[in-house]
Amino acid sequence: MVAGLALPLPEGIMIRIKTATACLVILTVLLAAIYLPALYGKLFFERIRKTALFYSPVIKDFIYTEKIVGEVPEIAKQKAEDHHADIAYRDREGNWYTRQEFEKMLPFIYYKNMELWGLLPLHLGGRILDKETIQKNRQVMELRRGDISDHKPLTPLWPLLESKPAQARLVFPADRFRMTDTAMEFVNADYNMVDQKLTNLFTSALRKKGFRFPARSVNGKYTILKPFDEGVFLVDQNWHVFHVKRVSGQPQVVKTPIDPALKTRYMKISESRRREYYGLLLGGDGSLHAMTYDNYRLIPIPIKNYVPDEMDFKLIINPLYRTAIYSDDAVVRALVMDLDYQPIAEYEYQMSRSIRTAAHEACDFLFPYTVTAEKRPGGYFRLGWKWGGTLSLLGILCTLIGFAIFLKIRRERFPRLAEIILILLTGVYGLLAVHIIEES
Repeated sequence: MVAGLALPLPEGIMIRIKTATACLVILTVLLAAIYLPALYGKLFFERIRKTALFYSPVIKDFIYTEKIVGEVPEIAKQKAEDHHADIAYRDREGNWYTRQEFEKMLPFIYYKNMELWGLLPLHLGGRILDKETIQKNRQVMELRRGDISDHKPLTPLWPLLESKPAQARLVFPADRFRMTDTAMEFVNADYNMVDQKLTNLFTSALRKKGFRFPARSVNGKYTILKPFDEGVFLVDQNWHVFHVKRVSGQPQVVKTPIDPALKTRYMKISESRRREYYGLLLGGDGSLHAMTYDNYRLIPIPIKNYVPDEMDFKLIINPLYRTAIYSDDAVVRALVMDLDYQPIAEYEYQMSRSIRTAAHEACDFLFPYTVTAEKRPGGYFRLGWKWGGTLSLLGILCTLIGFAIFLKIRRERFPRLAEIILILLTGVYGLLAVHIIEES
């Protein structure tokens, strides 16, 4: 080698250098598209809870509370006698309330406060409602999008509690069960061994009732923090629903009359001392039903535009009404029904959390797209892609012009064709990649 003499690099080394450069660019752009918007969001976006929407039996209209986004109106400050001024308490007509006025319009939810304020018993709907009546006739059932079994990671081992324990509280059994292609198989959790006797006992009981393996789903509430246990509901291969309980150590199996044509997708079981509903049933067509203790009779909930994979649902039950409330990330909807689930009124509201601010516009300008790696409802992390919109095109153009001006002033050159193409395709992410390559 001659000192100071530039010799051409071997072709293989050049290929490796180009490959390494391309990999560095791709990795830089990908990581920047994930973390730069995330950092921006941490600094400039406020996490705002969903709007809480209700139906008031007092004024017979919809009311809601939410965080105010942007400038706080003067009327909100005037009503902030007992709460922060940036919290709104309003009705559908736009009237503002104090927190206490708001709670008085929801006496079935805030009945304990009503008692403290000396406002019980209530005289509503032609009835006299005291504390005991309210307690006996109120219930809330929820189905969140993350609850649905195919939306969350599952360990296919479930406890089947003793429904009639010889003590005051429920306890977890020493075994767990799983559904195989041919059996309801019990595994002793202490010894990690199949309990063949228990397996044969429950599998035989299921087969005698007409259960067809393998099971499509297992549905239950797997906790001892409930007033009693209703066992589990199994959907067999033919879409029939079976109710299975462990009673004094023996299987109790009921083949329910639920129509298999419904193709039950998921059941949210909710044991309540009222013993009116087992819980909520989601059909394969997206329909939602309340499952009653009246021989498993299903009551269709007549809501519109409900998308179970994208929305959270809540059914509020009180002595006078049934109110269905469901929402995605931007819009909350409500349907109030009578005691027979006949619609009375409905309302749709754009939540304050969906309002676009200057920070959102700046985000679109700075970042042409965002690669999201967020935790979804149910526990999964999902990679996603979000395009910044037409404002991003202006941001890319400004980035390229700024880069060209910088190079001309500091390096006395214009951008190379590869640099121009990279920035046009990736915006500020490509600019960062170019800087890293220049420095390396």
